[in-house]
Amino acid sequence: MDFSTPEQALKSLIRRSPALEDGILHVSKSLLTQFSSNLPTKEEEEEETESIVGQDVEGILQLLRGVGMGLDTVITTKTAVNSRWESLAVGLYLSMELLDGWSRRLWSKEGDISSTHYVDGPRLPSIVSSTQKDEEVLSTQQRVTTTPSSPTFVAAAGGNTTHALPPLLPVMVQFCECLLEICRGELEHSEPRVRTLIARAIGSHARFTSVWVSTRQQDDKEDECTERLMGQRRDISECIVFSLIHQYRFKRDNGDATDTAAAADNPKRLRPLDDTTGWRALETSLHSFASWIDGCGSDYWALQKSNTKIGLFDVLMVPTPEESQGNENEKETLLHILEQCCTSHVNRHVRAAALQTMEQLVKSAATAFSIESGRQDNEDNPLLDTSPLRSATGRILTVTLGDNWSQVRMAASVLCRTLFLAIKDDPTRVKLYPTLLPRMCLNRFYLAQGVKLYSQETWKLIFSTDGAVQVATHAAQISRFYSKMADADNHVVREAACQAIAELAQKLGTHPDYAPYLAPHVPVLLQALIMCFHDESWPVRDEACLACGTFARAYPDECRPELPVLFSRWVEQITDQIWSVREDAAVALGDAIVAYPYILQDLLPKIKEFMPGAKNQPPQTREEMLATHNNPELHTNSQLYSCGSLAPKLGRGSQSPRTVGGCSNCVMTREKAPWEATDGCIYMIRELCRATTTNTTLSPMLSDDVLLPLMEELLDVCRVRHFPQSDDLRATVWKQLPEIARGLGKQRFKRIYLDLCLDLLMTNLGDTSASQLSIHAAEQCCVQLAEFVGKGILRGRVCDDRQRDALDRCLALSQEGRGMMMGGEGNGMMGSPPQPMPGRISF
Repeated sequence: MDFSTPEQALKSLIRRSPALEDGILHVSKSLLTQFSSNLPTKEEEEEETESIVGQDVEGILQLLRGVGMGLDTVITTKTAVNSRWESLAVGLYLSMELLDGWSRRLWSKEGDISSTHYVDGPRLPSIVSSTQKDEEVLSTQQRVTTTPSSPTFVAAAGGNTTHALPPLLPVMVQFCECLLEICRGELEHSEPRVRTLIARAIGSHARFTSVWVSTRQQDDKEDECTERLMGQRRDISECIVFSLIHQYRFKRDNGDATDTAAAADNPKRLRPLDDTTGWRALETSLHSFASWIDGCGSDYWALQKSNTKIGLFDVLMVPTPEESQGNENEKETLLHILEQCCTSHVNRHVRAAALQTMEQLVKSAATAFSIESGRQDNEDNPLLDTSPLRSATGRILTVTLGDNWSQVRMAASVLCRTLFLAIKDDPTRVKLYPTLLPRMCLNRFYLAQGVKLYSQETWKLIFSTDGAVQVATHAAQISRFYSKMADADNHVVREAACQAIAELAQKLGTHPDYAPYLAPHVPVLLQALIMCFHDESWPVRDEACLACGTFARAYPDECRPELPVLFSRWVEQITDQIWSVREDAAVALGDAIVAYPYILQDLLPKIKEFMPGAKNQPPQTREEMLATHNNPELHTNSQLYSCGSLAPKLGRGSQSPRTVGGCSNCVMTREKAPWEATDGCIYMIRELCRATTTNTTLSPMLSDDVLLPLMEELLDVCRVRHFPQSDDLRATVWKQLPEIARGLGKQRFKRIYLDLCLDLLMTNLGDTSASQLSIHAAEQCCVQLAEFVGKGILRGRVCDDRQRDALDRCLALSQEGRGMMMGGEGNGMMGSPPQPMPGRISF
């Protein structure tokens, strides 16, 4: 079903297979020619708008209830509704579009009055460029403080309201009454799309009512219609709240979902659903409540009941009615129920829906008590420091910002941004920092891209100028939280914790003013990282390895007691099965050498020990390797895992069985290959050459007498060809050789090392039997070396004519491709984006 536009919804209903009954198809075709999301002009309205709209609502109601049951049908609890969910869904969507269209027609000021409640799932974050103007960056903030659908905002428009279309109001009031009656009966429909549209339709009705009340004309007819609309809005809210409380307390029945009386008589039949399936009525009630609040705007927080105010502050804060004598839940408030749904409910959909409801409560409160309203300092402001709503929101965020489900964590991130932007001018907001700041920091590194990017943008909006100051001030709370998350059950959280810990060392440890704030907590953070060194998930080990190197460089004195343990773990990971772990272990060792130059005397023997590993690799042909990879017996009857729940979890230590896996397949079960040790030595030699440019005291220790024998042995080992991965080994050499050359310096490299590398490089460049990856790496190496030492010098060092021709072709193709990317002749492919330094964490 396509619900992008009313026309597309009707077309998809007409072509639905199996086909719907003829009456529904006839109504759909008739509506397709009449219905439009754009409302008629005033001139068209004065002619025949009322009759056209009457036909529209009759057709929509026939889709909702079935053919032959239109606007004049008497509504009872036994009124049949069409059995096919498709026509019901389209009818709800058209009803929503019709009500939103009338709201836009009544709107008396510029701006968007569409819903800000996203029922269908987590929001997609908008990436804010650092070059944008301040007012563009704070567009989200402005959206919170001036909710367009707020009746207060509408009433402020004043002026001419002659476009308010009173002749159609009685038809719309009767239509709304029928629509809401259908929504009451379908709150627990089996189709999720129907439940979603019910929530959106309820929100559209509340928005239409709010806009009309703020712009109504003073005559008897309109006052009567206004009272009916407000009564409908009040009645549906009571129905939603009652359903929400009832479903929260009694969960769900194992039998008929609608037979609540039988469920109450036989409590043994009651059991909760699993933690992934939607909870139907409870989830829909939460979404409906959120949509309803969004439609009401600041009316929700009216404290005095009158003919034009709803006054549902009491509904939120007053204890709910007891269900029976002695009920232990009789003192629960609706706010408490929402808090429990956010934090304690087993179902992730319910938790996410409850968080979105809290978001709408905070957003509407920010509108009702904004600076523009003049009520910001009102003692009844629900966002004041001591208010129950703000306290409950803080407790909710403390739990849900660390939820195991990305869907819930995303909804919590949205609520967190909404709260902080709503209280941006309140100095007491700093009381929330000790608990929320660590969680907001960690989510900027969370694996789910939506959560990560949204959290990063939130940080820019809230802490645009004092982010580092706040992190340094709350270093104790952040360090304790990071250490705890490094031991979390979820391997994705452990990986994010390691990245966040590394950021502390990089951002605070290298700053002269902030480094002392973190220094007392370095031992605790270092122990957490060392624990992650033994993790079953290789990304966790990878990030822990990098973070330890960063800490060793930023806090050498604090890390010195743990240096023997760190050194042994770094050396062990140089031979890891994962290439990125090998590379990052070399990067960490490079940082450690800069901080502790004396460990070089222990590292060089290890490099010499690992270097010849490729020569000890057992012989194997490519066909034998592919046969092993494609052996069905090795990939059959394996455990299947849920990609959403990340279960079963990966073990935190090497003592757990190596056969345990996870949704991202981050456990490595095969033995280490000898050639991988040689591959790790390539990265280590690169880091040794880089270290000489960072710490001048290392230059005598890494003289040519030390490096030249290592390079000679490395290039000799890389000539092996008795196993398929030998091409990968040579590809690594060619990728790292330009970096090695830059570390050695132009003159030193040309004089001693260039001729040493050219023979193997040119051989690989012209070898048609080599892998395409190694040939491409050799080509890129030639291009970069030609830029570094000079094209003429590089070409002059090649003695063989065929090798020189291959080099010329390589350089010519590179120049031609570069000209195309710069806008030359032809439409060449766009160049790749700049890559970060290998192995470095990009913040």
